[in-house]
This record gives sequence, C-alpha cells and structure tokens, in this order.
Amino acid sequence: MKKLGLTIEILFNTILIVALAMFLIGIIAFKVSEKYAIEGKVDSVKSIINAFENSYLKSNNIEGGIDFLKNSFNKGTWGAIAIDDKRYSFETGTQGDKVNRQDPMILSVLISNNNLLEIKGINLPPFSFYEGLKYAEPLIVDGKKYGAIVVYQPLSDLKDEFILAQRLIAVWGILFLLVIGLFGFYLITRRVVKPIHKLIRTTDEIAAGEFPKDVQLGGAKEIDQLYDALGNMYYDIEENKKNLQDNIVALEKANQELKKTQKELIESEKLASLGKLSAGIAHEIGNPLSSIEGYIELLKRDDITNDEQKKEFFNKILRETQRIDKIIRTLLDYVRPRDYMSQKINPNDVIKNSMKIIKSQGILENIEIKQELCNSLHTVNADPHQLSQVIINLILNSKDALGNDGQITITTKINSNYSEILLHDNGSGIPEEIKSKIFDPFFTTKEPGKGTGLGLSICKRIVENFEGTIEFESKSGIGTTFIISLPNSN
Repeated sequence: MKKLGLTIEILFNTILIVALAMFLIGIIAFKVSEKYAIEGKVDSVKSIINAFENSYLKSNNIEGGIDFLKNSFNKGTWGAIAIDDKRYSFETGTQGDKVNRQDPMILSVLISNNNLLEIKGINLPPFSFYEGLKYAEPLIVDGKKYGAIVVYQPLSDLKDEFILAQRLIAVWGILFLLVIGLFGFYLITRRVVKPIHKLIRTTDEIAAGEFPKDVQLGGAKEIDQLYDALGNMYYDIEENKKNLQDNIVALEKANQELKKTQKELIESEKLASLGKLSAGIAHEIGNPLSSIEGYIELLKRDDITNDEQKKEFFNKILRETQRIDKIIRTLLDYVRPRDYMSQKINPNDVIKNSMKIIKSQGILENIEIKQELCNSLHTVNADPHQLSQVIINLILNSKDALGNDGQITITTKINSNYSEILLHDNGSGIPEEIKSKIFDPFFTTKEPGKGTGLGLSICKRIVENFEGTIEFESKSGIGTTFIISLPNSN
C-alpha cells in the first residue's frame, strides 16, 4: 500500500480538523440567526396583536380590527378570535379551509391566561424546515380580559433566507479551507517537511560515514534538538567504532597467542604420548640389532668362505636394518610438526595408520586389540594427523587403565548424519566422583611426572574443532567406552 507524504498527511488532517470546526461553528451561527429570525417574526405578530387591542378592541370595533389584521399580516396568514361567546376569523389568502375557529390553543390560552407559541415544520440539525408559526395570547385591554386570539403565520419568506444563509456558510467554509490549505501547505513545507528532508539526508550521510556540519534546518525547536541528538549519536558511534576496532585488534592478537599456545599444548601432549610410545622402542629395536650383531660376528669368522652363505647373511642384515628404519620412520612421522588442515578422510584409514604406529612400538604385547570397522563408513572433514593423535592418546589411556592384561576394541559405525568411533576397554572403569572432571585441563589421577593432565582436554578441543563431540560411558567392572562423533562430509 502506497503511503502518503508527510506534507499531505499533516495537511489532510489539519484541513479535516478545521473543516469539522467550521462546520460546527456554521451550525451554531445558523441556529443563532434562525432563532433571532423566528423571534423577530413572533415580535412582529405580537406588535400587530397589540395594535389590534389598543386601537380596535378597546373601541369595540371588531370588524374594523379584523380588516386591520388582514391588511397587516403577510399573505397566507390566518387567525381566530374568541371574544365572550363569539368566534371570529380572518385570512390573508385562500386559507379558509385551514382556519379553525375552535383551535385548541384558544381554549388553552383562555384557561391558562398565558401566551403560547408553536412552530410548524421539521427541525433536523443542522438544517431546519419550518412551515410557519402559530401564536396565541389572551386579549387584555386596561387590565380587562376580553378573550383570546390565535394567529398562524407562514415562514416561507424565512425559508429562502435560511437556504441563502446555508449556502453562504458553505461557500465561506470552502474558501476558508482553501486559504487554510494553501497557507498551511506553505507553512508545513517550510517549517516541518524541508527540515525533515534535511534530516533524512543527514542520516544518509551518517550511514556513509560522515556527519555534515553547520546544517541550517530552520525548523521547530524539536527538529533542531533531533539534529543535535543525531550529531551526538554519530560521534558516540564513531567513538565506539574506534574502541571496537581497538578491541578487535587486541582480540585478534590474543587469538593468535591462544592458537600458538594451543598448538604448543597439542605438540607437548604429543611428545608426552611419544614418551609412552618410546618405552617399547628399546625392545623393538633391540631384537633386530642383536640379530645384526650376530650376523656380523659370523661374517668376521674366517671359516665362512661360501659366497652364497655370506650373501644370505648380508640380506638378513639388510632386512633387520630396514625393520629398524621402518620403526624409526613411523615414529618420526607421528611426531614431526605439521600445518594442520581439514580434508575429507575416512576414519577407518586413520585408525589403521594409528594402529601401525602403536604396534611398531611393541607396548601392547599383552593387550588384545580388536578392530570392528564399518565398511560403508562415510567420509568426514578432519585433519588426519590430529585425529590420529586423539586415537593414539585414547589407546594409551586405555593401556594405562588395563595394566599388562586386557582387551581394547575399536569400532566404527554410522549414526544418522554422523560417523562414530568407539574405543572400549574392559578395565576397571572411571570412578564416579571424577567423571565430571576428566576433560578438565591439568586434571590427572597419575603420579606426578607421569601425566600432564592435558591429554583428554586436548582431545576434546581437537574433536570440537572438527565440529564433532567426544563423550564417554563407564561402568565399574565392565570398562570404559569413549565415543567420538564427527559430522559426515557433504
């Protein structure tokens, strides 16, 4: 729906109010003039009746008085006179059929001895349609009551005057409205609308980042106050923008420091996990080194002259060396610093690579590890190296909970729009009193120097960075299950 402009809106409402006020004033003026016009007619009738009494009734010249009445009243007037038991009537036109010598008003006047007035016609404010007036009064001369008279006088001449007055009021009302409309349009435009348009342009310039100075509004006091308020708001906003920018810079700097600290914590926890993995390095590397040492001793003996046998010993030394190289490379691949980046990966592949790292260290010799991997698992958006760190950390925690004997089961499955990794151990479970704290930073139940208390906290942070969740279920005597849920990639 199209909206009206401010000028038209104010002008329309102003003209409407003025028109209503003028209409009411016109009604009042018309009714007042109407009242005085009718009173003038009644006074005229009274004056004629008074002349009839003093000039004709006093001398008992009734017939002459009736002629006087006929000549004195306007055309269409009629009347009836009651004197003693006689009844007289007169008319100034062909109204004989309307003359009622026994008019009830005569009887009322004779009984009450009061003047009576009756207006004939319809009165519908603000317009009146009067046909005539009927006036009756007692006939009294020198204090003596002779009888009563009733006179009906038509008001047709006043009707034309009333219509003319109504038209004049309407014409003047329209003229006044036109003048008020034009003058009001000029004043409203100059004093209100133009200053408001300037304010609108000012707000547009504020939106563009600049506040215009020395704008001459020339409007009302309130408009100037609004302009001042806009200026104060602009400077407050600019000041807040500056403070906000400073805060953003400070927050960005703090965020960079936090990211750096987070990265260092993740690396430090990786090194802590490395410390646990390194426990089996001596054993895993020691066996091939012993074999190599034995083959070298055999080769040093002078009684071995068979070239084929020497070649076989050299091949065995090479295989053992490659075994050592594979162990070291696997470990280095885990601890080497990287720039982490999320990509579409299959969690099953990460689990398999993590198990290679674990098994290469020989620290789970007495612990059975089962893998129940879903072949139809969806891909997820994650960094494979960070996800591997989470899985290795959870496996090492489970190993600590199991001691030297037990079982760890790694399962993957699809749950709605998420891929889940479940790592279960059949250890003693997590005590109820510490369940709410295990993801807290620096919380640990291990002896001093054997745990940082950051492992699970960092695991939680890494998983949440992938927009996933990590939870756990633990029951005494049954064990603990950690559940990692990662949203499937599109």
